[in-house]
Amino acid sequence: MGITGKSRRIGVQGMGGIGKTVLATALARDEEVRKAFPDGVFWVTFGQTPQILTWQSYLAQALGDKQAAFTEIGLAKARLRELFADKACLLILDDIWRLDDATAFDVLGERCQMLVTTRNVAIVTGLGGEEYQLAVLDAQQALALLADWANQPEIMYLKEQNEVVLQVAQECGYLPLALAMVGAMMRFKPPNRWHNILEKLRSADLEKIKQQFPDYPYPNLLKAIQVSVEDMSENYQQRYLDFAVFPEDTPIPEAVLQTFWQPLGLDEFDSQDVIDELVNKSLALRDEMGNLRLHDLQFDYVRKQHATLVTESEGIGCLHTRLLNAYSEKYPSGWHSLKNDGYIYQNLAYHLLTGGSPRELQQLLCDFRWLQAKLGNININALLADYDFLPEDENLQLIQGALQLSAHILNQDKQQLPGQLLGRLLGFESSEIQALLKQAQQCKTPSLLPQTASLAPPGGSLVRTLAGHSGWVNAVALTPDGQYVISGSGDNTLKVWNWQTGELLRTLTGHSDWVNAVALTPDGQYVISGSGDNTLKVWNWQTGELLRTLTGHSDWVNAVALTPDGQYVISGSGDNTLKVWNWQTGELLRTLVGHIDWVKALALTPDGQYVISSSRDKTLKVWNWQTGELLRTLVGHSDRVNAVALTPDGQYVISASSDKTLKVWNWQTGEEVRTFTGHSYLVNAVALTPDGQYVISASRDQTLKVWNWQTREPLRTLVGQYPLALTPDGQYVISGSLDNTLKIWNWQTREQPRTLAGHSLWVNAVALTLDGQYVISASDDNTLKVWNWQTGELLRTLTGHSDKVHSLALTPDGQYVISGSDDKTLKAWNWQTGELLRTLTGHSDRVIALAFTPDGQYVISGSVDKTFKVWDWQTGELLRTLTGHSDWAYALALTPDGQYVISNSDDKTLKVWNWQTGELMRTLKGHSDLINAVVLTPDGQYVISASCDNTLKVWDWQTGELLRTLKGHSDWAYALALTPDGNYVISSSRDNTLKVWNWQTGELLRTLAGHSSWVYVLTLTPDGNYVISGSRDNTLKVWNWQTGEVIASFVGNGEISCCAVAPDGVRVVTGDTSGGVHFLRLQGTKE
Repeated sequence: MGITGKSRRIGVQGMGGIGKTVLATALARDEEVRKAFPDGVFWVTFGQTPQILTWQSYLAQALGDKQAAFTEIGLAKARLRELFADKACLLILDDIWRLDDATAFDVLGERCQMLVTTRNVAIVTGLGGEEYQLAVLDAQQALALLADWANQPEIMYLKEQNEVVLQVAQECGYLPLALAMVGAMMRFKPPNRWHNILEKLRSADLEKIKQQFPDYPYPNLLKAIQVSVEDMSENYQQRYLDFAVFPEDTPIPEAVLQTFWQPLGLDEFDSQDVIDELVNKSLALRDEMGNLRLHDLQFDYVRKQHATLVTESEGIGCLHTRLLNAYSEKYPSGWHSLKNDGYIYQNLAYHLLTGGSPRELQQLLCDFRWLQAKLGNININALLADYDFLPEDENLQLIQGALQLSAHILNQDKQQLPGQLLGRLLGFESSEIQALLKQAQQCKTPSLLPQTASLAPPGGSLVRTLAGHSGWVNAVALTPDGQYVISGSGDNTLKVWNWQTGELLRTLTGHSDWVNAVALTPDGQYVISGSGDNTLKVWNWQTGELLRTLTGHSDWVNAVALTPDGQYVISGSGDNTLKVWNWQTGELLRTLVGHIDWVKALALTPDGQYVISSSRDKTLKVWNWQTGELLRTLVGHSDRVNAVALTPDGQYVISASSDKTLKVWNWQTGEEVRTFTGHSYLVNAVALTPDGQYVISASRDQTLKVWNWQTREPLRTLVGQYPLALTPDGQYVISGSLDNTLKIWNWQTREQPRTLAGHSLWVNAVALTLDGQYVISASDDNTLKVWNWQTGELLRTLTGHSDKVHSLALTPDGQYVISGSDDKTLKAWNWQTGELLRTLTGHSDRVIALAFTPDGQYVISGSVDKTFKVWDWQTGELLRTLTGHSDWAYALALTPDGQYVISNSDDKTLKVWNWQTGELMRTLKGHSDLINAVVLTPDGQYVISASCDNTLKVWDWQTGELLRTLKGHSDWAYALALTPDGNYVISSSRDNTLKVWNWQTGELLRTLAGHSSWVYVLTLTPDGNYVISGSRDNTLKVWNWQTGEVIASFVGNGEISCCAVAPDGVRVVTGDTSGGVHFLRLQGTKE
C-alpha cells in the first residue's frame, strides 16, 4: 500500500467484514511501519455515532497536552495541528461513515500520514487520499492469512495436502475477518483438526443466520463467528454475549470488564484469561490503548444471539442491570464517587436509560455531585450530551441550557461550575433545580458563589458564546447562505465559525496588526479584510489560503465594502481617504479625498452606484465611487460617526455616532429625517433586519438596542457589544465583544419575568456598609441603588442626578453616602431612607473622585475641570478650591492624620496639599504619562503611584524625593493595593497581569498571570491573605498573592468595573459594564 511512502493519505474501502480493520491492525503492528513513524501510531474508531470531541481530546492528551478537554471541534483541530506539526506519526481512522467526521482529524504535519478505513469511497476522495479497494481474497491470500492466524506456515501454499484447508477458506467466503477467526481456532492444534473446523462450518444453521441478518451479503462471515463462539466453553460464550450491553463502536477498557464480571466470581486474572481468549480467537480486537473492540458484525451477532441464547428473564435490560449493580457494589457511596476507568463516566447515562431507569437518570442529572464529578473527570461537552437523553424534561433542559451558556467558561475553569449554575438558575423556583443549587452552595471547592440570579439565564436572548480569539472582536460578517460567520480581531487573525454549533473551522493568519473590517464577496467564495497594518487581504476562507495583499493606504484600514457585482472593493482608512480596488488583480483604481479625519465605515447603495462613508470628522459623505465625485456631505452629528447602514430599499441611511445617537438621513437630499436617543455611551455599530423593519444598534454602554426605525420606538435592550451581523433570516444577531468573544442572540426573544435585577448601564462603583449588610452601587444610568447583600433585594433607588454617577463615598459612621456625577454635582443622601439631603454645586465639569476626611466632617472632590474642592457636606458650603493641575484631577488620597491630601492627575504629576488652607505644598514630577492611581503607606510616610508610563514610583511626599521606580509591567499600570502590614504593594496593568513588589527595595516578587485582558480593578481582603482582581475579560479572580495561586474565579456578564469586600473577607460585591451587580460569597478558603 505504500503507507510509508509518499502519499499522505491512504483510504482502504470495502464492504463491512471485508477485512479493512484486520488489515489496518496488521499495519499498526508492523515493525517497518512503527520505525517509519517513531512518534507513534494512533488509532481512532468512529462508527456511526462517533464522539468527535472525546477523540480529539484523547489524541491531544496522547500527544502531550495532558489537560486537553475540547468543547469546540475547530479549536480542537487548531490545537491538534500544532501538536502534530513537528511529529512523525501514523493516524488510523477506522470505520468512518461521514466525511465531516474525518475532516475533524485532517490536521497532520509534513511527516505524518493518515490511514482511513471506510465503506464509502467518497470519503477517501473527499480527503484527497489514495484509494485502495479491498475485495475478497484469492485462494493464495486466504491460505496465507489462515496460516498466519493458525501459526501453521506449512499450509500457506496450494498443495494437495492442503485441500481441506482450502475448503475451509471457501466456506469462509475468502473474507479476512472470517479467516482470522477460523485460523485462530486452529492455533496450538494439530493439522488434522482442519477436518473438524470444516465440518462445523458446513453444519452451521445458515438459514437461521440469513433470517437474523437478511440484508448482509456475506453470511459466511456470520457462520464463522458462530463456529468460533461455539468452539469456546459455555462460560466463555456467556461472557462474550455480555458485550451486548455496550454501545456500538465504543472501546471497552479491561477494567470495565473486570468490574462487570467480578460479581460472577471472576477475579482480575480470570477476566484477563477470558479477554485473552477472545482476542486470540479474533472475536475481539485489542487496540493500541489496550481497550477491547468488536467488529460491527460481531457486535450485531452478539446482540442478536443474546436474545436467543439466554433465558427470557435475562434480556438486554438484565445485562444493563447487572453492569450497573456491579458498579454500585464497587462504589457504594454513589455514582459521583466512581473512579474514572475510561468508560463509565462517558456511558452511565446510556446504561440507565437503555436499562429502563429513566427516573434514576433524571435524578442523576439533577445531582450537583454528579455534574461536578463528570465535569472534573471528562469535560463539559460530555456532560451536556447526557441531557440529550431526556429532551422532554423541562428542568433538565434548563440545567443543560445553563451549562451551554457557561460552556466556554467551564471548558477553561471547571472550578466555576457552582458559581455559574447559581448565577443562571437561582431565579427558577422548581424544587429539583433548587435542590441542585443547595448542593452547589455546599460545595467545598474554593469558589465565588452568587447569592442572586445575576447571570444570563437559559431561555433568554443569549443563545451561545463563541470563544477563541485572544483579542477584541472588531468585525463580523456572515456568509451569504448564513451558515458561517467570519470574525476579525485585535489578535491579528480572522476566524471562521459555524455559528449554529459553535465550531471554529479555521483561523486565517497573515496580518501583522488588528483586523478591523471583514467583507465577503457576493458569491460567498472569498473574504476581504482590512487591518491596522495598513493593508487589505483577500482570502479563500474555505481553505484558509491568502490570495493577495492590497497595499496603498498609509494608516489603518477601518472599513471595507464590496460592490454588488463583486468586482470591486472600497476601503476606508485612518489616512482620511477611501480607495477603490480591483480586488481580483490588486489594482488600485482611484482614491477619494474629502474627509479631514479617519474614515470609520462604508455602505454601498443597493444599485451599487454610490458609496456612503462616515468619519471621525463627524460627517457622512456621499460619493460616486466610479468617478470619485463627492456628491454631498451630511452634517448633524456632534461627534465621530462610527457606523452606517442603508435600508433595504436604498432610500435612507442610518448612522451611529459617538454622540450617543443614531440618525436617519435621506442621503439623496442630505435631509436629516430623525434622531434616536437612548444609549448612554458612544454607538459603535448598526444593522438592519432583512425586512427593513427594525434597526439594531450596539454601544460601548454594553447594550444592543432594537428599534422600529420608522417610529423611533425602542423595542428591547440586550446586554451586548459591537460589531453586529444579522443572519439572512433575520432571526439571530451576532455581536463581537471586548471580552474576545462573539455572542449569538435571538433578538426577538422576550426576556422572562426573571430578568436580572441591576442597573441598566455600566456600574462604576460599589461600597459595602460598615456592617457588611448592605451594598450601594453607582451607575451610568444616573442612579445609585441600595441592596440587601444577603438576599440581593433591591431596597431603593436614589434618583436625582441627571448624568452618570461615577463615584461614591460613605461617611465614616456609615450613615450617609456622597455621590459624584457627570452632571458636575455632588449629592448627599440618607441611603437608609433614600432622602436626598443636599446637592453640592461648583464644579464646571464631571466629578470623578471623592474622599472623606477622617473625622467625616468634610468631603474632597476631584473633577475633569482640573480642580479639587473641599466641602462641608452637611451644610453644602464650598470651603475652598485647590487649583494647580493642568489636566483632569483624577484621584486623591488623604494622609492618615488627615492633614494633607495627595492628588494625581492626567498632567503626569502628583501634588501635595494642605487641604485646610488650600496651600499647594509641593509637586512630585517624574512620570512621563498619565497617573492612574495613588496609595499611601500605612505609616503615612510614603506615597506610591501607578502610571500609563508602565511604572510605579515610590515617593517621600514630605520632601518630594523620588525614592525608586518599579519597572516590570509592559503596559499601563492601572491600580494599586497595599498589604495591611504595609510591606508589599500589588499593581494591576493593561498587560493583563498583577505584580507583587517589595516597594521598599523595588524587588519584583512575583507576577500573577491568568487574565486574558486588561486588569483595572484591585482590592485586598481585610486579612491581607488574598487579592481580588477584576478585568476587561469579564473575570473576577481571587489570588493567594504570596504563592501566585488562583483560588477562585467568577465570570460576569460584562467587564468587571468595580469591587468591594466586606470586613469578614467572605462577602464580595462586584459591578460590571452590563449593569450587573453580583453578590458573591467567597467559599472554601477558611476552615
